[in-house]
Amino acid sequence: MSDQSTNADLIDALAQETVHRYQLPNGLTVIHKEDRAAALISVQTWVKTGSMHEGTMLGAGLSHYLEHLLFKGTEKRGPLDISREINSCGGYVNAYTTFDRTVYYIDGPSSAAETLFDVLSDMSLNSALPEAEILRERDVILREIDMGLDDPDRRLFHTFAHSAFREHPYRHPVIGHRSLFEGVTPTHLRDYYQGRYAPNNIVLIVVGALGETECRELADKYFGQAPMRQLAPAWFPDEPAQLAPRSDRAVGDFNIVRGFIGYKVPGLSAEDAPALDVLARLLGHGASSWLWQSLRERQRLVHSIGAGCWNPGDHGLLWISFVCDPGKREAVEDAIRSELEQAQKRIPRPDEVAKVVRQSLVAEVNARKTVSGQASRLGSAEVVAGDLGFPRQHLLRLAQLTPESVQSAAVRYLIKTAETVASLDPKPAEITAPSINTGAALPDFEVVPFANGAKLLLQPGGSVPKTHLRYVASGGPLWDPVGQRGATGVLATLLTRDTANRSQSEVAAAIESIGGSFEEQVGNNTFGLAMETLTGDFPLAAELLADALLRPALLLKTFEIERDAQIAGIHEDEDEVLEWSRRRLRQKFFGKHPYAADYLGSEDDLNHLTVDHIRDLAKRLIAGPNALLAVTGQFERNAIVDTLGPILEALPADFAPLNCPAHDAPSLIGTHDEQRDREQAIVLVAYPDCGVHQRDEYLAGEALDELFSGMSSQLFQRVREEKGMAYFVGSQRILGLDCGMFSFYAGTSPAQADEVEAEILAEVERARSGKFTVGEWSACKTRLIVRREQSQQSPGSRAMHACLNVLYDLPVNSWREYPDRVRAMNLDELTAFANKRFTETKRLIQKTLPGKG
Repeated sequence: MSDQSTNADLIDALAQETVHRYQLPNGLTVIHKEDRAAALISVQTWVKTGSMHEGTMLGAGLSHYLEHLLFKGTEKRGPLDISREINSCGGYVNAYTTFDRTVYYIDGPSSAAETLFDVLSDMSLNSALPEAEILRERDVILREIDMGLDDPDRRLFHTFAHSAFREHPYRHPVIGHRSLFEGVTPTHLRDYYQGRYAPNNIVLIVVGALGETECRELADKYFGQAPMRQLAPAWFPDEPAQLAPRSDRAVGDFNIVRGFIGYKVPGLSAEDAPALDVLARLLGHGASSWLWQSLRERQRLVHSIGAGCWNPGDHGLLWISFVCDPGKREAVEDAIRSELEQAQKRIPRPDEVAKVVRQSLVAEVNARKTVSGQASRLGSAEVVAGDLGFPRQHLLRLAQLTPESVQSAAVRYLIKTAETVASLDPKPAEITAPSINTGAALPDFEVVPFANGAKLLLQPGGSVPKTHLRYVASGGPLWDPVGQRGATGVLATLLTRDTANRSQSEVAAAIESIGGSFEEQVGNNTFGLAMETLTGDFPLAAELLADALLRPALLLKTFEIERDAQIAGIHEDEDEVLEWSRRRLRQKFFGKHPYAADYLGSEDDLNHLTVDHIRDLAKRLIAGPNALLAVTGQFERNAIVDTLGPILEALPADFAPLNCPAHDAPSLIGTHDEQRDREQAIVLVAYPDCGVHQRDEYLAGEALDELFSGMSSQLFQRVREEKGMAYFVGSQRILGLDCGMFSFYAGTSPAQADEVEAEILAEVERARSGKFTVGEWSACKTRLIVRREQSQQSPGSRAMHACLNVLYDLPVNSWREYPDRVRAMNLDELTAFANKRFTETKRLIQKTLPGKG
């Protein structure tokens, strides 16, 4: 069967889904798809209003402001009731705002469907918009604006969009300009809400274990009573033709250069849209793309480069983004222009175009993994594209595309006079500085052992034709030799590159030609590889895996490229004030312990790392007793064993296990301030944690982490909702084998850093005193169980959990008992954990404040 016929069959198969679309008498559109693969449901409202619909208040961020406020209460629910009610039934509620829409979504167990419909309709159609909450949330969004100013990638995009568009609303950030946002009044918000949040301007998306009749009844009961309202017509100024190149350069406290080059393109409905999509993917999607191969692999000018085509409305952009070292930006931009000139002259090979079509097909399959993903796909088709049939039609247009039409699009749109360039550069002085039954429908994992100690873990099943391979082994910071921190990260990346049989570009081309993925993974205690393909493409995936594990080339040239890219990754983290602060906290907390470094390691160690170090580490870690290979998804059991068994059996049997050094207290305690040239302050409070080997204690820590995090946590409600002192606040765990770090984090204004610290410490004392309420504890347990069920939707997540269970000497199918273990927990266990771990004598506090560090 040819690729074309295979693609056509797959496109037809993707279209064979039953989706119901109808309108209620009040004009609200309902889209429903029944999917009983899991006892879960996703209910979403897509409001057809975004930052571009703000009329005379354009650029003030009204849409995003309203998104926050719809969680602040209705006529029958108070400001804290919405998130608490959803969390108490195991659901998860959130929202986002873009240029053209605002989306509210709740994912949860299908048994709570009526609650999900009730809450979502109430907050979407009956928001109270109390003035006290409007004023309180204003300070939260100001913190978010400051966070955006501190985020280099977000700042770069805003700079780029503002230069590319002179009239169109896309030139304004969705969150709004601070000066315009500060002028927004409660009256502005209420008028905008009344004018845009009408049922005839809303699409309700429902996907999951809910029948059509019940869905219709619930939609009518909870969404059908609001009256239809007249909507003011939306008008957008036309963007004039760009007649000359534009550029916008920003300089700041950055370690590395980030850049954008973009060109105007027409919207989704345009005749050239499929060709532009293919062109962008050929230019910069994946390691076999033209720009990646030329600028990263051959010329070694960039650490990363990618391209995309964004065109949701009548206007869009074909963009290219890159990260490079200081001093190389001009050479990178010249090299990109040279490649674009070549793209105008070359006709892509048929196999290159076929690769992109396959990638698009696989992306469509991937969107169906979860009920939430399916709902989002349907919402995008209906609201953004304007037709539920758009995904299939777009795929058909891609499949019928000729290479000549791709070249023609390049000639038509990649015009020098229409170019917009933006960049963020380091300052010149710094340029020289380098209630459900979890998994009820899934079978148990089968463990197939081999004589050399390797294990194959098999779990067939799934509703989409995908097969996932996950290789996991002990590795990471604990296994990196002293003076070689970050070595495992480099090794894992190199395993996905050159082999004895293929160059790295050939490996990338092979996996991308079938729309598959092949990625490295490194954590605190493990490293590995993840591969996912359509089921029929599994033989190639097995071949690539065999080459990676048994025949890695570990070439000097590729090593240097990937080591430098990992150093660039550290630089990128250093530009993010939250990540910068977390890295320093980790270093203070763990001191000389290996966990003081994350998988990226340290720049100094990486600069002294050699390819011989990597080869030695590979010999040490790639061994049978250290090899776990999990396979999930759709596959035939005997064929998998016959294919993968010989690969695992070929691994050497020699392996020396490693013990984790003890670390019972922070290497540094007390309060320590840092300074960084940023707008916001970061507050971090850290205590010792258990390790993954302490199974019972680990679960208590997981429950506490859940209680301290999320919108329904008292910490979030107190710090953000009631006092409006922080945009983000929560907790995080760094888990080692027998030790770890439990930390609290918050982003706030410098003037409120001390008060936020006090609120965190008060919440710690509440945990030590066992003062969590019955309602909090019940909702927490439900959320833990539902979160695990949601993770079971992903074959990759199931494979990773199974490998970690075996690696940490737990039953491979311990996920079966997880709900019962959670239900059996009591608050005394959490209190005991908090009193053992969260003590003042073992506490490290770090505050990052604006200033010159």
